[in-house]
Amino acid sequence: MENKGIFISYSWDSESHKEWALKLSNQLEEYFELHITFDQYDLDSFEDKNHFMEKGVFDNDIIITLVTPQYVEKANTRVGGVGIETKMSSARHWEESSECGKSNIIPILCNGTELPNYLKEKFYIDFRDEQKYQDSFDQLINHITGNSKVTRPTKKRSISQKPIHKDLTRIDDFLKINHKKRNLVFDSSETTDFSAGNRIKFELWETKSPSVDYYLFIFDNVILKPTIQRLCQLLKKNKIYITRLTVLRAKKGEKGYINKLLSENGFSFPTDEITFSDYIWDYCIDDEAKVYSSIYKQKFFIDQPLLSIDEEPISKGPALEFLKEELNKETQTSAKIIIAPGGTGKTTLCQYIASEYQNPDGAISVFIQSEELRENSQVNGHSSNQIDSVYDLYELYSQVTSSDGSSLTTYDKATFEVALITGRLVLVIDGMDEIISLFPETFNLDAFLNSVDGLNRQLASCKIVITSRNDVFDFDLMDKYEHLDKFQLLGFDELACETYLKRRFRNLPQSESLKNKVLSNIKPLLESDEKQRILPFVVDLLSSLAEDSTDEEVNIELSFSGKKYESNEDITDYLVYSVLRREWQRQKIEIPVEDVLDIFLEISANHKEHFLKSDFEEVVSIFSSEDSEGLFVKMLRNPLIIVDGDLCRFKYDFIADYFKSLYIINALNSKSCNSEFIKLIAKNAYGENEVMTSVSKYYSNKNETLIENCKFIITSIKDNISPLDVMSKNDVNFRAIAFLVKLNTESNNCGNSKEQFKVLLTKLFENDGVFKNLAIYGEQIALDLVDINLSDSRFVGYKNFSKSKFENTQINNCFFESCFNDSPSKTFTSGTFNSCRLGDLESVIIGAEEKSEKERALIESELRNFLYSFFYRGAFSDKKIEYVKMSSRIKSINRAFFNRLVKEDIIKMKVEKSSGTFYIIAPHYEDSVHGFLSNNKVDKRIEKIIQFIEQ
Repeated sequence: MENKGIFISYSWDSESHKEWALKLSNQLEEYFELHITFDQYDLDSFEDKNHFMEKGVFDNDIIITLVTPQYVEKANTRVGGVGIETKMSSARHWEESSECGKSNIIPILCNGTELPNYLKEKFYIDFRDEQKYQDSFDQLINHITGNSKVTRPTKKRSISQKPIHKDLTRIDDFLKINHKKRNLVFDSSETTDFSAGNRIKFELWETKSPSVDYYLFIFDNVILKPTIQRLCQLLKKNKIYITRLTVLRAKKGEKGYINKLLSENGFSFPTDEITFSDYIWDYCIDDEAKVYSSIYKQKFFIDQPLLSIDEEPISKGPALEFLKEELNKETQTSAKIIIAPGGTGKTTLCQYIASEYQNPDGAISVFIQSEELRENSQVNGHSSNQIDSVYDLYELYSQVTSSDGSSLTTYDKATFEVALITGRLVLVIDGMDEIISLFPETFNLDAFLNSVDGLNRQLASCKIVITSRNDVFDFDLMDKYEHLDKFQLLGFDELACETYLKRRFRNLPQSESLKNKVLSNIKPLLESDEKQRILPFVVDLLSSLAEDSTDEEVNIELSFSGKKYESNEDITDYLVYSVLRREWQRQKIEIPVEDVLDIFLEISANHKEHFLKSDFEEVVSIFSSEDSEGLFVKMLRNPLIIVDGDLCRFKYDFIADYFKSLYIINALNSKSCNSEFIKLIAKNAYGENEVMTSVSKYYSNKNETLIENCKFIITSIKDNISPLDVMSKNDVNFRAIAFLVKLNTESNNCGNSKEQFKVLLTKLFENDGVFKNLAIYGEQIALDLVDINLSDSRFVGYKNFSKSKFENTQINNCFFESCFNDSPSKTFTSGTFNSCRLGDLESVIIGAEEKSEKERALIESELRNFLYSFFYRGAFSDKKIEYVKMSSRIKSINRAFFNRLVKEDIIKMKVEKSSGTFYIIAPHYEDSVHGFLSNNKVDKRIEKIIQFIEQ
């Protein structure tokens, strides 16, 4: 489809109608093929609104009218802006109708029953029922795309999608695994010919080991007969003698057909025909690398629906069955990406997919788990490794996980990539969001996806499944890599819950009572969810509470009654508190529930998700002086804990984050500055996880308390920071401050307001215009740094820094890393950097200075043209405003600018005549203007005018 320009015509009936018009325009503007001309985008007090309307009506492909009773009245009586647009639109309407039998005007009925008189014969699209808004919007898109007379096909965000393009370029990599000595026999110019209807493309390789062998690679979409004919011509011409030939193709052809073609062209040597995939698997990968690997699978797996979200939302049916079917297809998209929150069952799904492809005779899966990386102490030693490709991630994972002495075979780069290319190695990556968070400064997601896309482009056979908890795969990234399939796990609906519970309880007494009791507690949660779904982990927790019940009625406590600690009291709090209280009662635990919680808080704050039983026992002993051993045994029985030999872990990774958030809330409320707390918040400096979400939610209505407590803690941390620490690698204190700053912006809902952010920072770092020891790690809104002295501070991954507002800003002894942004603010160069480590910010400064110089030169040139309007034949003269040269290149040199100069007494009205009003340069400005025009002299008066332009 060709790109289309659309003009939106509507009346300003009310603020709500203006907002509705903006909502519709925003939805249309999201499509790459549509450009919307709309007053709220394009018109302000500097623009000529009549000219805007004229261009809108005549320069666009389609006009959409948003019809209301007020619009009809103004259109029919030709009143106001609607009247002007109607006059021009009706002229276009009748001209197009007479020439083509139709006009490109689409009426949308927002209110009322009537259309403007000139459109009465038109069918309208009915948007009057807000409940049917999406259906109406779909009709509108059908009209715009010309599909209104037929059923609109399912499509992605772009109205058309390109087919997967194969471009096999890695043949050398196939051969070098087994053949160190090899050479391409003929140049590609001789073996590629698509002229005159020919479809010939092949490569012939010679290998020596030490016997001489020949390999013929035949590409897709060729005609075999002329291809073999060309091969034979070249063999004869170059007098090449072949005793046996191995033919490699993407798919097997008719048996004996190639031998027949060779014979017809005078050659009778035998051939062995094999697919690329079989060749790699059977001859390039060692048998010890094709060993069945046992992969743990969660019990009671229930497949749940998978929703496609890189096209209009469509259910693909049960996730496992759908993915197995997709992965078994001959042609593959670059990767299948599955998005879902924690606890939705992504890991379980990955376990079953990876297990499905453990067949040494056909395929082997490689299962990369973020949990293993996160828990392995060796990760820190690799935190500086750059991850730019799929092999980089695989290699790092192999190094980290094999550090425990496992004998896992690690593929070299060539073997790994060609196995992946041919689809015989199935790659499953679980938890991409967590992997990125482990390597925030070295994981290049864009480069990683580019490598995935590049590998699949070879044969379109790569089988890659990736899961991620938060949506790191945004629309821009998905649009860039159009052959990534994006899906979403929805969680359990009521039917899936019932199926799961039947399977879970089928071998237990009272199975029906257990099922019904859990369902009775699940249904309110389902009903409160917009999509009537629930996280599988919630169902599992409720099932755990129920299945050990000794009561005939199967009793599950849901109340927060008696809870004495601070929390958000949401569904997670309810579930965790229910577990703690139940265990406290059932196990007859002697210490209060709050102390049991504190045990979990201590272990989560000071240890990773996996921790030694001995460490757990040590924490428990602190809370019990009499029978710590007995308490420890009871704690090990808690369903939130899983014991595996000498190691323990929380049953769900979500629970670990939950306990960390409670620990932080408790420490903040008590204004704690202990080292464990500082280390914990430092680990979460970037704030892109559930810990930050949970803590900020708690403080969302406690802003003043949060600011007061954080100010106290920040002041305490700053006492331990020296100017030399700014450039040190040990940045724990700065990371902790970064967490507290991020927490305050999230809780105080600063939005994108630089001014609000400045007010907040002033409260936290109050010191007469000085921000000292400020730290921002990761994404954050820009700053208002006007009249601010910023010193001894660190900024890492803060790409909005250069978008801040700078004026009289001093930046001293600050550290910058990964802060590059190619769109800095206009005032960026007003900041002065002294004794700073700038990193990639230096290139931003250089670029901004160059841009500023160019913009200044353009402003001076356009201002000179403007002022020359009042200078004629060596003397100042008067001019009517209509003859003053405004600028089309600098938008601010316009009528508003002219009026500003009149107001500032720089331009004066000389005389009013019947022919119009005449203006001159004010006498006290003539010398400055003359010096600027004749000698390019910029004095204080001219500088003042330039500042008006730049504002």
